[in-house]
Amino acid sequence: MDQFQFNTVLASLFLFNVIQGTLCTTGTYRLVTTLMQNYSKVVRPAETPDDAIVVRYGVALQQIIDMDERNQILTTNVWLRQHWTDASLRWDPVDFDGISKITLPSQDIWKPDIVLYNIADDKFEGIMKTNAEISANGDVSWYAPAIFKSSCKINIQYFPFDEQQCKLDLGSWAFTTNQLDLLNKSASGDIANFIHNGEWTLKSMPVERELAKYACCDYPYSLLHFTIIIQRRALFYVFNLLVPCMLVSALTMLSFYLPADAGEKVTLCITILLSLTVFLLLVAETMPPTSDVIPLIAQYYLTTMILVSVSTLMTVIVLHIHHRGAYASRPPAWFRKLTMDYLARVLCLRSCRSLHGAQTVPRISFENAPAMREVNNTMFKNVNECNQLEMNNMVSAKRDGLYMGRRNKLQQTLDLIAGNLGRIVDRMEEEDLDKELRFEWVRIAYIIDRLFMWVFGMTTIIATMSIILQVPSFG
Repeated sequence: MDQFQFNTVLASLFLFNVIQGTLCTTGTYRLVTTLMQNYSKVVRPAETPDDAIVVRYGVALQQIIDMDERNQILTTNVWLRQHWTDASLRWDPVDFDGISKITLPSQDIWKPDIVLYNIADDKFEGIMKTNAEISANGDVSWYAPAIFKSSCKINIQYFPFDEQQCKLDLGSWAFTTNQLDLLNKSASGDIANFIHNGEWTLKSMPVERELAKYACCDYPYSLLHFTIIIQRRALFYVFNLLVPCMLVSALTMLSFYLPADAGEKVTLCITILLSLTVFLLLVAETMPPTSDVIPLIAQYYLTTMILVSVSTLMTVIVLHIHHRGAYASRPPAWFRKLTMDYLARVLCLRSCRSLHGAQTVPRISFENAPAMREVNNTMFKNVNECNQLEMNNMVSAKRDGLYMGRRNKLQQTLDLIAGNLGRIVDRMEEEDLDKELRFEWVRIAYIIDRLFMWVFGMTTIIATMSIILQVPSFG
């Protein structure tokens, strides 16, 4: 085959393919050309100027991307589904090779100006420019994905056990109901393909239609309110905020067990108070700066901080009573009876109860001591015997003088010994009384410390339960 024949075959094949493609696309091409010939996408395609275009609108929620509680902005990924009738896009399928549906770019046809009223995005680029499906009778179906950033009023009263209701307010910006009537396709949004979210649980998505009347216009505007009802998953906040607070609060109980002589009771309470303040600041950073309500977790932290502050005051009182014996007198009788008898019995502190019938240690007296009297009698008896022997050999006058001198000297020695022993006994008795005085105040402080511990524990439990029971799901 020469070069001429080869070129002829190639040209024939190319011409055949062009003719075949032209024949296959003639119907669609002629249809699009015919429809777009006198079509304008800026003109409302109604049968008559007085007719309203009915737009059936639906939203399918795919994903909750982010919930910014501090700025009160909800970011969602949605699929928008719109259906309306375009009177300018109708044809007879018989005239165009039986074509009953075509697909055109959405930017080439008229679209209803449905916008998000509560938009919170300053850089909104609109809905994705997808193609629209058009039927021979003029019905237009347009499905387009979009990412909405909508404003949502956050109710933080029961945080972190809160439930939020965020709305997507959709409606026409320029057309009233006499020109564009917006209807919802179903009673709720489509949540069948919702992607699981680790922080929020989607409960439902009801839709409500509203006719909003404004002073500018004679006819109302039709609005669709898609309400996204979500429940917060509280497990993260329980383990990262509530449980540490409970553990730190439980550490306050140790301050009552810590001995007063350790000198760290007040330091422990202040350290716990500072740690609670840090946790409260972490919670405040995630909450919107509102004064409408106090979040439930903030109520719990504030209550715990108040209780820890009160426990610090209790600790100071216990330390004051503990060291009071160093400069104060004996506790009053009624105070001893109240603490050592009644409170010790109630708190099951038997070792701290007062000892009834305890007698004061008697003073030591040599004159009354039987052993000393026996010693004195023996000594005087021996002296008398010695004097009796000497009386036989000495003169009567000298005998009486020597006897009286020895007796007086012995008596003086005994009196000196008795006086020194008496002073020693008095000093020991004073030390014993001082120790007993200090020990009474220490026992009273110990009893009051245990009383404060039980009061703090019961108050903490009651306050915690009263706050938790405020949650609707728990109450």
